This record gives sequence, C-alpha cells and structure tokens, in this order.
Amino acid sequence: MLEKGLTPIEIIKLYSGNGTFMLFFALVLVFLLVMEKDKVKKAVLVFAPISLIVLFVFPLFANLFMDKLGEEGTYYRFLWLVPITLVSAYGTFVFIDKFKNKYVKTGIFAGLTICFLIGGVFMYEAPVFSKAENAYELPQCVIDMCDDMLVRDDREYEAVFPDEILQYPRLYSAYIVMPYGFEVLQFGTGRHDDLHDEMVRDTLNVEYLCGLCEGKHIHYIVINQNKKLDGRFEDYKYEFVGHYGDYDMYRSTTLNFGPLQ
Repeated sequence: MLEKGLTPIEIIKLYSGNGTFMLFFALVLVFLLVMEKDKVKKAVLVFAPISLIVLFVFPLFANLFMDKLGEEGTYYRFLWLVPITLVSAYGTFVFIDKFKNKYVKTGIFAGLTICFLIGGVFMYEAPVFSKAENAYELPQCVIDMCDDMLVRDDREYEAVFPDEILQYPRLYSAYIVMPYGFEVLQFGTGRHDDLHDEMVRDTLNVEYLCGLCEGKHIHYIVINQNKKLDGRFEDYKYEFVGHYGDYDMYRSTTLNFGPLQ
C-alpha cells in the first residue's frame, strides 16, 4: 500500500521502481505502434495499455477514485490492469524475430536478459523478508512473548503490539486477541482508534496509554525499545514482564488472567 496524498504521476514513479522495466515497456509500445500490422493485436497490446495509463493520470478519474470513493491508498492497483509483462514479452520476441541470424537473436536475447537482471532488485533483500528463525517462520521474539502471554490455553488474552510485528501474533495463536489489526495499516494510521494513535507516537504518554489499555481490557502491552516513555508503566497498573529482542512487554496487574467466569 502506498502513502496517501500522492499524485498519479508520483504513484507511477514509485510503481516503476528504478525505471528499467517501465522504460523498456515504453520502448516496446512505441515499437509495436510502428511495426505491428495486425489491428486486433495493436488494439489490445498498444492502444488499450496507453488508454489505461492516460485514464489513470486523468485528473477527474483520479479524483473520483481517490477522493470520492476513498481509494487514495490503493489507487495504484489500477496499474495492475496494464499488461506490462505481456506487452513487453510479445514486443521482445517480435523484435528478435526480425533478425534472421540465430546468433544475433541469441545475443540480443542474452543482452536483454542481462539488462533485466541488472535493472531488477533481488526480492529477498527487501526489509519485509528475513531468514526464518523457526519452523513457524515468524520472529522468535514474537513466539516467546506469545508463549508467556498464554497463561491458560483455554481462553483469549488481549494484547497490543507495535505496527511492525502486528501481523505475526495471530499467525501463531488464535488465543491472542488485538484491539486493532491490519485495517489500521490498510486504511490509515489511527483510523477510528485512539489507542493506535498513541502507539505510533515517537514519545509515549504512559499514563494515557495505560488508561486506554485498561479501559479496553488489554492484558499485555508490547513496546518497541526505541520508543521514548513519558512515565513508568509500573505506576499505572502494568508491570514489566521481560525483554524480547527489541521489545519490552508489560502485563496488567488488575485484569483477570485465570478462568473466565
């Protein structure tokens, strides 16, 4: 999901990555526009993609989706309709087929392959990927804190987590319940949730945060150690449990952790 407030042109720039593939796609479109003789293929592979891109950047259309329909954060998905891979592949082989010498064809294909490899980015270098630490393929610190949360295995416990590990606890145990989840990341920071608003601040007002958590019956609070704390959890009905990697966990001293009545 992209940030809100971006213009269609800015979205295209971000969607294009380093620009290698989009530049190649543009060159293929020009090539097919000039060389393709089949009217049906030209309509599908040239005019349709161009029309979609023009429509994407057209102010009235963009305003309809981003402002009126509230799709500002997901408007980039409209670009998925543009058949970039299909057009690029077809144009590449049409271009190569223009040459009769098989060695020339092989050389052009090899050269384009090298260009694609240089222009791309190894996907596993992205920050969302990390080496698996266990059979669950989840951060070990999340598993450890969840294990310590589950005092009993026959009831649920409410816990609040930082955004960067928000998706993992429910993948490990359905008994870990959260006051907010993926929807606050998908639809915008703190949407309809004052607790999330506080959790994403650089400096946390501990008294206010604990008051919110107590009011929502939160058993555990997990805090990134990089956060600055304006107060002590121990002064507001939450006690320190332990360190888990880059996170600290606190437990309510007033809520029930035993069997549900």
